[in-house]
Amino acid sequence: MSERNEAVPCADPGGEEGPVDAEAERLGQRVEFLFVHVQPLGRRFTLQEVVDGVRAGARPGDPKISVGRLWTLLKGRVGNPTVGTLRALGEFFGVPMAYFVDDEVADRVSAQLALIAAMRANDVRSVALRAAAVATMSSHGVDTVRSLVERSALLEAGQDREQKTEQKTGRAVDPRA
Repeated sequence: MSERNEAVPCADPGGEEGPVDAEAERLGQRVEFLFVHVQPLGRRFTLQEVVDGVRAGARPGDPKISVGRLWTLLKGRVGNPTVGTLRALGEFFGVPMAYFVDDEVADRVSAQLALIAAMRANDVRSVALRAAAVATMSSHGVDTVRSLVERSALLEAGQDREQKTEQKTGRAVDPRA
């Protein structure tokens, strides 16, 4: 058996173990990643919300998806969904269909989604919006924001140097020196 089609054990809801191929498991991990990182409601989507959203965006002839089918995809039980199913899930979550089947695309999209989630978690967006508001309030606003960002970067770089020196020497460094 090739590495991609190799069966691995996976517990099902009834507690019994059954074989699942590695491709199905990888697909399940990618779908799970979307549930974790794409949260416009401020929380994880339910399976029913995803199914309803997919149905709402469906075109004539698109495959139907059920909560049970979505659950099997999420848990890595189904390794060969239809192209239409992948397209519909991609459209719902806002990712290209290739995310589900191409490792390079999946890595790139995953990194982007993780960055967005980190920005949301750290409230970076609100800081950026405040900076944009300051920048538009006066003719000097852009220069003010730019200089604050540059000063912050310089301070951070100086702190990094101080920490490295302290680690090497075991003594605190006076930042004014």
